[in-house]
Amino acid sequence: MKNLSIFLKIIFVANNISGIVKYKYGGGVMYLNTQDGYENFKMLVANKIFVDKSMILEELNEIIDTTDRFICITRPRRFGKSQMTFLIESYYSQAVESKHIFDALKFSKAKTYPKYINKFNTVKIDFSLNDTNLTYEQYISRIENGLINNLKDKFVNIDFEKHEMLADKFNATKEKFVFIFDEWDYIFNKRIYPDNHDNFLDFLRNLIKDKSYISLCYMTGILPIKKHSSGSALNVFEEYTLLDDGVFENYFGFTM
Repeated sequence: MKNLSIFLKIIFVANNISGIVKYKYGGGVMYLNTQDGYENFKMLVANKIFVDKSMILEELNEIIDTTDRFICITRPRRFGKSQMTFLIESYYSQAVESKHIFDALKFSKAKTYPKYINKFNTVKIDFSLNDTNLTYEQYISRIENGLINNLKDKFVNIDFEKHEMLADKFNATKEKFVFIFDEWDYIFNKRIYPDNHDNFLDFLRNLIKDKSYISLCYMTGILPIKKHSSGSALNVFEEYTLLDDGVFENYFGFTM
């Protein structure tokens, strides 16, 4: 019995260590084609008070697969930026069937409505979901390895080991993706990993800049991009701020 007890303790500790390793280094983390945004969007629509802002999709559909496909919405907190990502993910993601919800919304009357609904592999990364006990290397490795594992699970016939760079792995799928980045500037605003901010900008640039596998990249932040990046790392983005936005201003904040 004593030996059995020791054996069970070893198994328990091993499982805990395995769980920690998976959490810190990307195992079990889902960024590609998840159900989370859709489930959150369903709850929003079910609220007693729901403001239909689905017409933002008309603006986004116009820039799909164009050189204008990178946009950043910069607003303070509590302006509904994260909630909007639920709507966008639910519309584009091929992992869900959301037509029955969107059929009842304003955008269903738009000409481009049926063109892209549930048509894309969709990557959603909320950069604010961070364990503050992680080093920067652990933080970014969790994201990178999570994406790699998601690609391997989705595209089982591709040998991703042949491709070293994360961008090359995405390119190897020969498919198009919609990327959604929520609170991209979290580590800047929270003053986390100050010595690695340039590394983080390099990570974003290498993943998205001039990459043909991206059909749309929708990004949200708190402060203007130039506050954190004075170089070319994020110059592909057209930024819409609280004080300078004649396109998306009606979809955020206290609007009906």
